Amino acid sequence: MSELIDKDLITNDFQPLERVTVKTFDTSVNAHLFRIELENEGIESFIYDEETITMDPLLSNAIGGIKVKINAKDIERTKEFLAKREEENNPPCPNCGSKRIMTNFRSFKSASGIISAIAAFLFTIFPPLFKTVNKCLDCNKEFESLDT
Repeated sequence: MSELIDKDLITNDFQPLERVTVKTFDTSVNAHLFRIELENEGIESFIYDEETITMDPLLSNAIGGIKVKINAKDIERTKEFLAKREEENNPPCPNCGSKRIMTNFRSFKSASGIISAIAAFLFTIFPPLFKTVNKCLDCNKEFESLDT
């Protein structure tokens, strides 16, 4: 009997699919919304580390956030989808007009952000006060997100 099982395992051509991280998120809601967008494009996607981050959000930076992964065979379709999505969703920089924008940038430029950063350093806690903005990668200007 064990010979039959061993022989079946040897002749099995099962190859595990390689999965590639497409994007990481701090919240499971945003990860699921992105996963749904991918699946609407016909790209099968998977969410990793959701439960860990939901139970302890302070681990997000330590383990790299909630990851949305795809099968390696879908990389090209995903790149095309992300390029189209970025072009549609990213506003141009109001200062220089560049389309090279970093979205969801955590800015600590306000007084509360600076105090929060100092408190985080002194008490080794996650900085609670920051402002999420867009940041131009060409002129480094920070500006408000359109969806807020």
